Amino acid sequence: MPQSKGTRGQSFNTFTWGMSPVMNTPLIAILAELNGTLLESVAAAQKEWADFVHRRIQEDVAVTRQLIGCSSLADMHEVYSHYLKTAFEQYHQQSEKVVQRGRSMAQHLAETVEDAGGKESPRARH
Repeated sequence: MPQSKGTRGQSFNTFTWGMSPVMNTPLIAILAELNGTLLESVAAAQKEWADFVHRRIQEDVAVTRQLIGCSSLADMHEVYSHYLKTAFEQYHQQSEKVVQRGRSMAQHLAETVEDAGGKESPRARH
């Protein structure tokens, strides 16, 4: 039996079939936005951390090679001193990046909730 154009369009949209009207509320939209923001932030943080660990491993291997080439205790002291100074600086910078990313993510999440709160019906504030 031939279907009308409108009926065909409805039959192809099987994703929304059976979904309750609750799924179309502003709360679900807010949660979806928060979830997306959170997942993007976590993925970016993981990539940044993996890059940092990769750089540190490369430097660890390099310092081992330098230590093998040392001919005196003074040379070893110089290599280790430079290595530790660099490592502490890099860990400090990475820690600051993590804190900044956390602040940025929290700010974005707060703005998302605040914006979504303004779209809903106004509530009495005490």
